[in-house]
Amino acid sequence: MPHTGCQPHLAIACGGTGGHVYPALAAGAAVRERGGRVTLLLAGQHVAQHLKLADDYGFAAEAVPAPRLGGGPAGMALFPFRLAHGWWSARRVLKRIAPDALLGMGSFASVPAGLAAWSLRLPLALHEGNARAGRANRLLARHARWLATSLPLEEGGWRPLCPVLDSGLPLRPALLQAAVTPVNAAGYLAEHGLTPGVPTLLVFGGSQGARFLNERLPQALARLPAGRPRLQVLHFTGQTDNAALVAEFARLGIPAAVKSSETRMAEAYAAAGLVVCRAGASTITELALFGQPAILIPLPTAAEDHQTANAQMVAARGAGRYLAQGAATPEALGAEIGHWLEQPASVQSWGEAIRGVARPQAAQTLATALWTLVRP
Repeated sequence: MPHTGCQPHLAIACGGTGGHVYPALAAGAAVRERGGRVTLLLAGQHVAQHLKLADDYGFAAEAVPAPRLGGGPAGMALFPFRLAHGWWSARRVLKRIAPDALLGMGSFASVPAGLAAWSLRLPLALHEGNARAGRANRLLARHARWLATSLPLEEGGWRPLCPVLDSGLPLRPALLQAAVTPVNAAGYLAEHGLTPGVPTLLVFGGSQGARFLNERLPQALARLPAGRPRLQVLHFTGQTDNAALVAEFARLGIPAAVKSSETRMAEAYAAAGLVVCRAGASTITELALFGQPAILIPLPTAAEDHQTANAQMVAARGAGRYLAQGAATPEALGAEIGHWLEQPASVQSWGEAIRGVARPQAAQTLATALWTLVRP
């Protein structure tokens, strides 16, 4: 039964990766700022880590089983039973915590809870992070009050029967604040042993897609002509052993700061003239927030190839360059980087165009829509 007290209560179903959980935390924080209460329903292989993260952010949270499609013939045969178990478990949790509505953040993690909410006649809302809607939201949308989108849905692709809300992707407040705070890019470069004023290439691949970029970038830079303008690199590898990559940059004579990861991304974006990266929804949203031109190389193993749809949407708007991984040969990637070095002004329009995708008020927009569902 829905909550009958005076404090609105929202349940958010999410999990799997941080790309679904962090936007849920941001949306939940915006609802909480309005006086609402939020409980996260978490699923996926990182559920223990995400339960701790929810606790760190001060949210109540529950673990709910949610099966993935796949696993060969045996996995496919067992999937309906596992889904039924997940649905029943989520239904029991929802009956116990009695929220006023449920927000599903996409991915397999939201399916059992979304179906359970529908069976309990709880208002259901959805959020889609990518330009190509995933199976979870395509399944649940028929039961939803509305579907919020982070990026424009791909042309000619699936369209939901429910209303669509152009909310954007909720981002962490610290990142939003960093985007409007003056940044000492020169100091950041100097701190990393690089030279202010020299064209700086920023490279990162995220938690799943870094390996290809780590291998391909030095190969591409080796194809640059000897008389090219000076260049330096900020490279975040997603791996702990970077000795070989550091040695390769040294062999090429290219100054580089190589790190496993970076918590000060606002400064890294501000220091860069061009970005080479994957095309996940969070990455696209951050590029838009900071107005950064980028060469996007989608991760081909991403679910339903959604990163390709993201990159194609950006490229169609003249807001970046799209290179499929198979087409991102050392020669092709080197040519793109060389063009930027020779004509840096030519990519500035990409950064200006991608700002049109930014939605800094995404969490507040989503909270406003959710408030109409959860208020008593």
